Amino acid sequence: MTPVLTRIAIPARVLAGIAARAAAAWPDECCGLLLGRRDGGACIIAEAVAADNVADDPARRFEVDPHALLATHRRARESGVELLGPYHSHPDGAAVPSATDRARAEAAAAAGEAWLIVPATRDGAGAARAFIFDGKAFTEAALVVTPDGA
Repeated sequence: MTPVLTRIAIPARVLAGIAARAAAAWPDECCGLLLGRRDGGACIIAEAVAADNVADDPARRFEVDPHALLATHRRARESGVELLGPYHSHPDGAAVPSATDRARAEAAAAAGEAWLIVPATRDGAGAARAFIFDGKAFTEAALVVTPDGA
């Protein structure tokens, strides 16, 4: 039986990079992909790959550039890591999955994906939150920031 994912671990430098992208993209959403591995009930993020947001309305939703998505899948396969899921920002909003996020996850059959959401305002990025999509709903996961190099 596959362990239930309850924790997402991310190096401080990776989280800081995502936060910087969220702040720089405001008032639009930034987006990218999380690479790493699963270990029991945890997703261990090793890297965040930035991607262009090609959504028709980037201030309200995100869509990872398909070229970046394909390249990241290839890179994951070649390097032995897993594409764990997406990250994105919510400009002037809360770091919780929106109805649009849920619809997107359902359409992509994204069960088991780790999602990281960062709120952003004109003043910068706020505290990120992590979620696991089980195929029907998002459940918040513990976000553990690890020291760099750990």
